[in-house]
Amino acid sequence: MKIGIIGPSEIREKEKILQLAKIIASLEHEIVITPDKGSASEFFAQEYLSNNGKKVLEVVPLDDKEFGYDWINLELGKHINCGTWRNQPEKLNEETDVLLCIGYAAGVLAEIAYTKWFKKKPVYIIKELVSGKLPMEIKLDLRYVSIEDIDKELK
Repeated sequence: MKIGIIGPSEIREKEKILQLAKIIASLEHEIVITPDKGSASEFFAQEYLSNNGKKVLEVVPLDDKEFGYDWINLELGKHINCGTWRNQPEKLNEETDVLLCIGYAAGVLAEIAYTKWFKKKPVYIIKELVSGKLPMEIKLDLRYVSIEDIDKELK
């Protein structure tokens, strides 16, 4: 299974993310990320790899001339070119079987929203890493789960 890891640019709750990365690594699933330097996703991937995680795939806009991608850590895994930043949420969804949300941010909300149209999938939102639930009116497959229960959900 390919798990898309989505989270904010700021790292919050390092110990909880570390715990979660160890669990995901033990399940032997691949992860898919767009790892901004210093972000929660980058930290997750680094911890996942240090715990013998199987494989990291990076969705990166290698052709983007408008914004570039200098702030992305390109050293974590194999690159999947999404062309430009405008294509990133779509490509991330295309490459994953589920999304795992490790915190909210504007970009995270875009990535979650794309699950409605591109390769529909569940979004597992880690309760300990968010401030609350998203509005039920958006009608997506949102599953709020605790860190201690995520292994049962993703087996």
